Amino acid sequence: MVRRTNRFFAAILASLALYCAPASATDIDRTVIVVLFDGFAPSMVKAANTPNLDRMRVEGTWSHRLAPVFPSVSLTNHTSFTTGCWPARHGILSNVFYDPTLGRFDHNYDADWRTGCETMWEAAERQGVVSAALQIAGRASGTTGKLATYANRPRQHMTDDQVAERAIELLSMRGSDRPRLIALYFTGPDNAAHRYGTRSEETLAAANRSDMLVGKLMEAIGALPRDREATLIVGTDHGMMDVGPLINIARIINKHEIRGRVAASGASAYIYLDEDESAARVEKALAAYGAAFDVFRTGMHPAYARLGNGPRAGDLMIVAKPPHWIEGPEVFPDYARLLGVTQLWPEIFTPPIGVQRAAHGYDPETVPQMHGIFYAWGAGVASGKRLGRIDMVDIHPTVMALLGLLPGKDAEGRPLAIDR
Repeated sequence: MVRRTNRFFAAILASLALYCAPASATDIDRTVIVVLFDGFAPSMVKAANTPNLDRMRVEGTWSHRLAPVFPSVSLTNHTSFTTGCWPARHGILSNVFYDPTLGRFDHNYDADWRTGCETMWEAAERQGVVSAALQIAGRASGTTGKLATYANRPRQHMTDDQVAERAIELLSMRGSDRPRLIALYFTGPDNAAHRYGTRSEETLAAANRSDMLVGKLMEAIGALPRDREATLIVGTDHGMMDVGPLINIARIINKHEIRGRVAASGASAYIYLDEDESAARVEKALAAYGAAFDVFRTGMHPAYARLGNGPRAGDLMIVAKPPHWIEGPEVFPDYARLLGVTQLWPEIFTPPIGVQRAAHGYDPETVPQMHGIFYAWGAGVASGKRLGRIDMVDIHPTVMALLGLLPGKDAEGRPLAIDR
């Protein structure tokens, strides 16, 4: 019994040490650079020319099983990546949804949409660590302004090259106003994959450009003076898979005279019914499309969907079955809408040209193509260490531990075992 008690207290002390000890056992000052690429799937790393990621894999800790939260779309996972929270807590339930007070959310970067949780830069600033957040979601509030000492304005767009250049400038600063946390967003291969497919020449070229950005950051870290050290964390919001038939959700809504609104993105959609509409009737009508998608009532979501039961989740949720995908009518060009795509076209069909060749948003538990990449390199990171599956919510507490800080308020993830 004494031995078990000793082991128990030893484990408690080790956990406390992870958060309370300084980031380095020496007097060397540590900076953590966190990079979020959009839509960087492991298959792209394998197929493209990525010498810098290859180097990170040899010299650092890595995984090709970074599991996104559901739905595996950008804004939901950007927020879980930076806060360490599941969607039910931070409130960003998709790229597109409705809020009864704020209205329609559509790929919005404003931190005011969050219902809880702190980003890593907010938590770091609160604990006295100067931070930077460039081009990344939640870097600023529409009501209170920038949430990091260094951040581009909400409507100020920066290209990937501009983000990298500014990050290197910040890393090389001297003095007490220098940031020790630098969080960056890069466009990655996402747009090219959507348009041309996951293995297209254009997508692999985008993956190569992304790798070059990583190389610039690694070079800047290597040039730091001896009294400085840095850690580079590279992750992504989701993977990607090639798709086929489109679920023409607006046509389905119109055909069955469903009274309400729909918000669709990637592989899922929320339906917000009018007060006089019957959820049972709608559920029965949609059940006819069981080969293409599943239907869930709010409060009866599957275990993988940690969305809560608030009004943002609507009354019903649709989840596409691969290779089907789902988007609202806004994905179609103007001529398609004029030709009656939401009124006359098939409910499910494969677009002939110009809409989308690859998608994401599916259940990460059953669709492994949704998993992304994770790499850690530099100070405090083991060499050649491969991790298994990791969760998106674990990135935030890992970054905070590297800085010797406590995780942000409401964070639900746990630090990854990336150290030596």
